[in-house]
Amino acid sequence: MSSSQNSSIPIDKFMTRKIKSIQSTVSVAEAAKTMYDNHIPSLLVKENEKTTGIISYADIAIALAVYGKKRESKIRDVMSSPVVSVKSNHSILNAIELMLEKKIHELPVIDDEKIQGIISASDLMVLLSMLTEEQFHEVFRIHLTK
Repeated sequence: MSSSQNSSIPIDKFMTRKIKSIQSTVSVAEAAKTMYDNHIPSLLVKENEKTTGIISYADIAIALAVYGKKRESKIRDVMSSPVVSVKSNHSILNAIELMLEKKIHELPVIDDEKIQGIISASDLMVLLSMLTEEQFHEVFRIHLTK
């Protein structure tokens, strides 16, 4: 077990529990409006009841600007899949490492295929702002010694 999994900072204390999801057949425009209306940076994407992907503002911007997708395109054509996730018993450091490795800003927390919440870069900023300088240096010492 890595030192990050031994961390005493549990994910479930900092994750967002209210999660919005959208069906994969919804248009890019409708997904963007849902995110805008709810002030959230991403949505989990479902096919029937199974989580199959995640869509973010960045995914939409890249799909439209770089790949020439249309506003009417289906979310399933532009979502990030498969979903990169962590379990609720993983540590915050484990989540940070995974987000840095995968270059992602939102990380669903999933136990036994059930969504527990989502941890975002914003959630981690709140946590980091609460650390003492010594704790902050310890977090990065662990990360940099890998």
